[in-house]
Amino acid sequence: MAERPNILVLMTDQQKATAIGLYGNLDVPTPALERLAERGVRYDQCYTPHPLCVPARVSFWTGRYPHQHGARTNEIPMPPGERHFARVLHEAGYRLALFGKDHCFRPPDEALFTERYVFSHAGPDEVERAEEAAAVRWIRTREGPRRVLDVPRVNPHAPEDCPTGILARRAVRFLEEQTGDRPFCAWVSFPDPHSPIQCPEPYASLHPPESLTLPPWRDDDLDGKQERVRVFRRLRGYEELPEDFVRRWLGIYYGMIRFIDDAVGRILDALDRRGLAEDTIVVFASDHGDYAGEHRLVDKSSALYDCLTRVPLLLSWPGRLPTGAVDRHLVSLLDVLPTCLGLAGVPAPAGLAGRMLPGTGADPPRDAVFAEYGAGGPLLRLGDLPRLLPPAEGQSPPFRLLRWREAEGHPVMVRSDRYKYIYDPRDAVEELYDLDADPWELTNLARDPDHATARTRLRDRLLDWSIATAGAAPTPLYVDPVTGRNTETAFMPATH
Repeated sequence: MAERPNILVLMTDQQKATAIGLYGNLDVPTPALERLAERGVRYDQCYTPHPLCVPARVSFWTGRYPHQHGARTNEIPMPPGERHFARVLHEAGYRLALFGKDHCFRPPDEALFTERYVFSHAGPDEVERAEEAAAVRWIRTREGPRRVLDVPRVNPHAPEDCPTGILARRAVRFLEEQTGDRPFCAWVSFPDPHSPIQCPEPYASLHPPESLTLPPWRDDDLDGKQERVRVFRRLRGYEELPEDFVRRWLGIYYGMIRFIDDAVGRILDALDRRGLAEDTIVVFASDHGDYAGEHRLVDKSSALYDCLTRVPLLLSWPGRLPTGAVDRHLVSLLDVLPTCLGLAGVPAPAGLAGRMLPGTGADPPRDAVFAEYGAGGPLLRLGDLPRLLPPAEGQSPPFRLLRWREAEGHPVMVRSDRYKYIYDPRDAVEELYDLDADPWELTNLARDPDHATARTRLRDRLLDWSIATAGAAPTPLYVDPVTGRNTETAFMPATH
C-alpha cells in the first residue's frame, strides 16, 4: 500500500487556459505553475466536458459526461449510486482529504474525505464576499449609468485571511502531517478566480488595467451566434461593456490567479520539504473557463467557446513521467483521474468515457473532444426577458431565470483537428469555427459553402458520439434541494 503514489489535485474555479503565460498570455507569469510544468507534462488542448461548476466537477470525479451521470445543472450534485473515483480510492486504502470548494459531492460521499475544510457557497465566508461584491453594481456607459451583476474590487483583508491563503495553509499542514503509512489523495480546490472578482493587495495591483492586452472584439460578433449568448449579455447587464470595466475586471482576475500561483508554490515547497515529490502525482487543472474579455464579455455562460471550455492541465510525477514536455493532443478533464488510477495500479470502474492521457498508458489519443450544456429544457429567448426581468434597474433577475438558463436546451460541441462545431437541436443556428485561422471564434462558418464538408463531417461525428454515449437515466430539469423532487412546474412560466 505504501508503495502506491500519492495523488494531489490542485483545481481552480473558472480559469481559462489562455489566462496564463504557459498558454500564451504574457501578461500573467505564474512561476509556480511553470515550475510544475517543468517537472511534468503540459497538455496544450484540454477541454472540460461542461463549462459549469457542478456538472464539470461531477464529470471530473466520475470520468463520465453529464448526460451519462445526470448532474447537468448546479443544483444536482453527485447522483446517488455513482461509483466515483473518491470511493474507488477510499476502497483501495487511500486517505482522502478535501480543502476548499466542493460543489460536487453529497454529504455521504463528502464524508469519505476524512480530512476536510470545505467552503460552501451557502457558508458565511461566501455570503460575505458576495454581499460585498454586490454593494456596487453601477458602471458608466455611453448611454449613462448601467447596472451589472458583479464588479471587480480589492479585497480589504490580508492574503492569509482570504480563502486562497487559508487553503494553502491547510494543505501544507496536511502534507507535513503525513507519515507514509498510507497513500493519500488530496483535492485542494481553490474557489477563485470565480466571481466575485476580488483579491487582496499586493495582488490587486500587479496588473494595472492600462497595461493589459485585450482580446479582439467586433461590434457584430454575437449576431451570427446562438441566441443564448445574447440572452446572457442582457441578463448580466453587459451590453456594450466599457473597455475600462473589462480592463479592471481582467486586472483583478489576473491578480486572483497570481495569488493562487503563490499558494501552489507553497504547496510544492511542502512536498519537496517532506520528501514527497517523487512519490506524488500532482495535477493542476480548472473546472471551466471565463470569457475574461473575449466577445466583450466577462464571467461564464451556457456557450461553448474555447474561453469557457479550454482549461489548463499539468501532470507531474518525477521519475515516472516526462519532464518539461508539451503534449498537443486533444484531451478531456474526463481523462485525468482514470490516468491517476492507472498510474497507481488501481482498477478503474467500468463504463468510463475518460481514458489514459497521452504518454501515460496504452490508450490511443483522442481524435475529438466533446462538451455539452443544459438539460433539454425549453429555450430562454430574448423575447421572454421583458416580462421576466425585474422592473427596477437596481434589482437582480429572479433566481428562476438562473435555473432556467442552466437547464435550457442541450447545446453540444465537438472539437476535432482545426475545427469546432456547436449544435443544439432546439436552435436553428449552428456554429462552426476554424480555430487555426480564427482562434477567438469571431466568424461563424456554418453557412459558408466553402466549409460545408467540415460542417457535415463534424455533425456526423457529434451524432456518433451522442449515440455511443447515450443510455443514462433522464435528468430532471429543476430539483428542490430540500425534497429532491422535480419542481419544473414551479419555475417555468405557464406559456411554456
